[in-house]
Amino acid sequence: MIRYIFVLTTAILSVSLAILIFILPTPDTTQITTSTASNEAATINNTNSFLIQDARVFTGQKFIDNMSIRVVDGIITELLPDIQPNQDETIIDTTGLTVLPALIDAHTHSYGDALDSAIRFGVSTHLDMFTDERDLLNTKAARQSLSNTSKTDLFSSGTLATVAGGHGTQFGFEIDTVDELAEVKLWIKDRINAGADYIKLVYMPYQSTFPSLDLAHASAIIDEAHAQGLQVYAHISSQQGASEMIEANIDGLVHIFADSVVTDELLELAVSKDIVIIPTLAVIASVEGQKQNLEIADNPLVKDLLSAQQKASLTSTFGVRIPGYQLDIAQQNVKRFFDAGVTILTGSDAPNSGTAFGVSTHHEMFLLVDAGLSPQDALATSTYLPASHFSLSGRGVIAPDARADLILVEGDLSNNIKDSLNISKVFKNGYLVNRQLNRNTSNKPSSALLGDFETPALISIDGFSWSTSSDSLANGNSIAEIAHDTSSQNTAFLAVKTTVKPGFPYPWAGAAVGDFVPPVEGIDISEYSEISFRVQGSPGKYRLMVFSSVAAGVPPTQSFEITEQWQTVTLSLSDFNGFDPTLFSGFAFVAGEQMGEFNFNLDDVVLQ
Repeated sequence: MIRYIFVLTTAILSVSLAILIFILPTPDTTQITTSTASNEAATINNTNSFLIQDARVFTGQKFIDNMSIRVVDGIITELLPDIQPNQDETIIDTTGLTVLPALIDAHTHSYGDALDSAIRFGVSTHLDMFTDERDLLNTKAARQSLSNTSKTDLFSSGTLATVAGGHGTQFGFEIDTVDELAEVKLWIKDRINAGADYIKLVYMPYQSTFPSLDLAHASAIIDEAHAQGLQVYAHISSQQGASEMIEANIDGLVHIFADSVVTDELLELAVSKDIVIIPTLAVIASVEGQKQNLEIADNPLVKDLLSAQQKASLTSTFGVRIPGYQLDIAQQNVKRFFDAGVTILTGSDAPNSGTAFGVSTHHEMFLLVDAGLSPQDALATSTYLPASHFSLSGRGVIAPDARADLILVEGDLSNNIKDSLNISKVFKNGYLVNRQLNRNTSNKPSSALLGDFETPALISIDGFSWSTSSDSLANGNSIAEIAHDTSSQNTAFLAVKTTVKPGFPYPWAGAAVGDFVPPVEGIDISEYSEISFRVQGSPGKYRLMVFSSVAAGVPPTQSFEITEQWQTVTLSLSDFNGFDPTLFSGFAFVAGEQMGEFNFNLDDVVLQ
């Protein structure tokens, strides 16, 4: 994201709540017409050699009608107007379809089910801009293979260059920061040894949310990475920051700034430096509260292909507005850069709130067309152009010697970019990809009672337990305490003491009940329609957040009032927008609407 990459919930509840569900593919049984001596039907589940005849083709740069494509062992060997089939050669029926290269998403954070999920939407390559480095060497080996796989290939920066306490350090795990100029050379070497393909740095000195690399450190990183043969990309949030990075010879910007309309001087500078820009408009649209992501999630072409994690991140919200980030200004800047000759690349920034792996690559293209690019231009930003700029040989094009990573789509992409979601088939390494999902089912709860606190042990149902919850998990300053209180003669209850402090974008502190220790499977509470609880304490407005085993974005939330007198609060589960009750993992009762000290007591928390 522009300031808060990854899913904001990851920042809110740290890694312990960023639980991802992995979907296992089922055997592929798709039938494809073949041409043999008797023109019989057969399957190509275990072969990556075939012939496409007389198709409309988007090569990565242009549309061509009536073209044939021969694929042998996962590689395109011929692209000609008329190729006659060999005996027993498999022929793919492309009547009414357009063939295009599989897409390249130039800005992701690929963890969890990313590589399994993106391929279902025809995204064969991820250019990751900050993820766990521990498996990068294995992914580098995997992407060289032409084996039968249903995973997207990964290229990555590994970790990012930031300072202690800076953007990128707020996700509950340690990363290797750059705090002294003397550390730069070793830091770059460590990224190379970890398997990074390029470098990403964070340059945001003109904001107060996080400390940032200064110009001297950022410039040193750029110079050293270039000396080591690596390109460098900058996370920026302002026009001034973008200008300084371009002056410092950055290779590209991984967000478009939207604090002001780009000046003619900066346009000229960007052209002269031959940079690229990955705007990530889908995230800007989500921050601004646009609803296109929800429309896409409900699209019949999409919804049955979304994993639980994809659906959670695509339908989640940020819950906070970030001043200075407006979609109309962002799109205006994209068009001005594009018209000036600056290369624009498609990047979704998935899985930030309002985005999801694979499907949001398409959404980003839609927004680029809305900004003024033609459908053909938008397709190039996700195929030929990223492959060319990142030197991804054999990707993003339909041409001899290219990999047979292909999408077959219905409709007229040259006039309607939204037809890109009307996918008929996806091929990876020449093999047909199974796009169907196995849907995991959750267990039913053993009881509707989440807490009556009659015993000292703060244990709830099915391994759920009560605990404190605050933004301190993500380097915030708020604190919470809970205790089993038996001072009343009539009943015991949970006493919660909180201090909500500034210093975090979405401050909170309170008590939580649930299963937040990975792996979290979730339970199915869909038979219940409400949650009820008794509460009293410091008067004011509080929040109830609900979590699922595929937490993404700001948790679905409802507000409620507390008074000095005990009262019963009942909230409808259906009013937690975006919550999937079949994957429930917990609730959090928190202060945070205002700063200060708040005490409240809870009792008789029950589903009904």
